[in-house]
Amino acid sequence: MADTHWLDIVKKAAVLAVKHEKPCDYIVGTVTSAKPLKIKLSGGDGLELDADFLHLAENVTNHTVKVSFSGSEQEMNIHNALKKGDKVLMIRKWGGQDFIVIDRVVGG
Repeated sequence: MADTHWLDIVKKAAVLAVKHEKPCDYIVGTVTSAKPLKIKLSGGDGLELDADFLHLAENVTNHTVKVSFSGSEQEMNIHNALKKGDKVLMIRKWGGQDFIVIDRVVGG
């Protein structure tokens, strides 16, 4: 009986240690400003992050890609920069304050 109690205490301590380390997790936010970029985190205290804490995946930026049509290579401009009001999906860096914005959230 005492061994089970001790094991429960160790399990709880391990869970608290992992939470304290702030493991990476996905987070939804809303763009509150495009220039300069600011994103407010959903839920919790509604912390607003500025560009110093944000890294952008190419998918949420304006960029150029090369495409081929009938053997001819062309460049195509993709206009996909974030706009005020966009809901975004982010991943927080393990144990840190940095976030990578990986895509927009669509639907519910």
